[in-house]
Amino acid sequence: MIVAAATTLAAAGSDPTVLLITIVGLSVLLPLRYLAAVSSTDEWAASVRALVNVGRKPLAESLGLKLPADLAAERTMWDLVTKLSRIPYHERAVALDQFRADTPAVPAAG
Repeated sequence: MIVAAATTLAAAGSDPTVLLITIVGLSVLLPLRYLAAVSSTDEWAASVRALVNVGRKPLAESLGLKLPADLAAERTMWDLVTKLSRIPYHERAVALDQFRADTPAVPAAG
């Protein structure tokens, strides 16, 4: 950014004082802009994490799963769910059965 501004001003035949002030000003603002970008990214990450945490239970229920009490088991469950979408008929998919919710039998239509 600084190089582009300096090149543009130099090519335009601008006053060297303006060129120097622009380079110094942008150099001073660079760390502040970087800090602002990192800070806003952290805020965004926290917001996304909160949305994911709020939606875990409804998503699991809509997939017919129950959330395990153990966090490591829950990570395993979500890992299996994501793999199931890529390889739906893989023999390791039966490992997801331990997380299935107990559902009553649906009566046969007729």
